[in-house]
Amino acid sequence: MPPIDCTQLNRLIVRIGRGDAQSLDELYLLVGKRMFALARGIVQRNEDAEDVVSDSLVKLVRYAASFREENGYAYVMRIVRNTALDFLRKNKREATVDIDALFSLSDDRYSPEKREDAILLERAIRGLSPPEKRMIYYRYYLDYTVREIAREENIGKSTAERAVQAAEEHLKELLHAGQTEGE
Repeated sequence: MPPIDCTQLNRLIVRIGRGDAQSLDELYLLVGKRMFALARGIVQRNEDAEDVVSDSLVKLVRYAASFREENGYAYVMRIVRNTALDFLRKNKREATVDIDALFSLSDDRYSPEKREDAILLERAIRGLSPPEKRMIYYRYYLDYTVREIAREENIGKSTAERAVQAAEEHLKELLHAGQTEGE
């Protein structure tokens, strides 16, 4: 998936908070696929993930006025995550996050070279352990700070920082190994 323009996303959330309905459409075009991937990774079924995304958009409209121009991407993804967990609780289902489903990086909009890079990255991520995948997911997919990761994992900030660094190093090793394999 292409990188997200966080400044644009923040502006859209602010405009949604002011009642601009068109901005909600723009936000969905910008991050809708990622919202769906996150919801799907938590609730496991496409139909349920679609419901979660719809409910998340409703919540986003409801709470956007309280957004304080922080990290808009993390803000939106946190709403989706919490909505998905609420969905599971409401339906008396247990959360079993398929972390591999969250790393769908290749996209038809990519050029062939970028798609190839995305596929290499997906393969490398599959080689990580589940805790390493979570660290990469929090840091680069949800754009969490180390402090937010520590809070999410219920660990100290320095422990979270070391875990992120270790996951990044292992990912670099796997990427390097994957690139030399393909040569």
